[in-house]
Amino acid sequence: MPTTANEFIRWGKLLFERHLISGWGGNLSRRAGKDFLITGGHAPLPFLTAKDIVRLGADGKPKNKNQRASSETPMHLAIYAGTDAQAIVHVHPPLVVAFSLSHDSFSPLSYEEKYTIGEVAVIAQDTPTVTKPEKVVEALKYSPVAIIKGHGTVAIGKTFQEAFLFTDLLEEAVQCQFYRDGGPSITANAHTEQKEKPVAAVSPVKSYELFSRGHMTALVDSANGDGDFRKFGGDTALSTSLALHLEESGASWTVKFVDGKIVELAAKDDGDFLISGKAEWWSAVFNNKIDAFLATQQGKLKLKRGELAQLSRWYKPFRRAFALWQMIPVQ
Repeated sequence: MPTTANEFIRWGKLLFERHLISGWGGNLSRRAGKDFLITGGHAPLPFLTAKDIVRLGADGKPKNKNQRASSETPMHLAIYAGTDAQAIVHVHPPLVVAFSLSHDSFSPLSYEEKYTIGEVAVIAQDTPTVTKPEKVVEALKYSPVAIIKGHGTVAIGKTFQEAFLFTDLLEEAVQCQFYRDGGPSITANAHTEQKEKPVAAVSPVKSYELFSRGHMTALVDSANGDGDFRKFGGDTALSTSLALHLEESGASWTVKFVDGKIVELAAKDDGDFLISGKAEWWSAVFNNKIDAFLATQQGKLKLKRGELAQLSRWYKPFRRAFALWQMIPVQ
């Protein structure tokens, strides 16, 4: 498998060069038809050879009985079973590991990172290897990268390149936060930033069927009744129409905005922008498991009309609207 081995060798070296791994830590894997390829146990990623690549059958066992796969193989197999990942990069980025020791999640500072990786879960672990991968799999359904407390990161992608870039971006994002929170070039005003008011928790009196008229009406009323949404909408001259489409039932709703206020709700899909998705992902958005912009960026929701760059000019009011909408329980 010379070509395949070269792929593993290349990314192992790049991970080392970017200081995302050291010593014998970390492991790589990818799908290979019905089989899987993974680095061997105690194989040093910066110095991989073809002999370090282990082919696993569908049963997760090495095809070559003389080879030993990584001790993290069960986690890799669980991720492949629970997501559409084609490649996995598991490494130990030093800044992320340090950050994880005192935090339960990571929220990026820059818009690029928010759009690309979103809020990243920090998953507790009390064993040298991941023996209970269920929480890792759950986190990777909604974000392309997860943090394991005191251990490292797991990133997934369609290719090694994609998983590598998610890993590298997260380490840089954490580095930026460390600089903000106490780096040598930080000024006294570095912490000053405008934050919108959190959405007040309310005791739900009713839950709604997803995409029902009652659900959509509740969304409209919550946005129009919120001072921050109206202010953000007015400041950004929010005047457009957004259509939301539920793929399984074919239900569509168009919400019309004029000067930062919702003025019309109609059961049709003729909005300037059209976002479509399956119930699984709409439910995840409305239940605050994934940000709507991030879900669209990742392709879980699909922007079928309009351009994301155009929609992002109204990022603040739409982000506020979805924060409000996530307080409305759906069935």
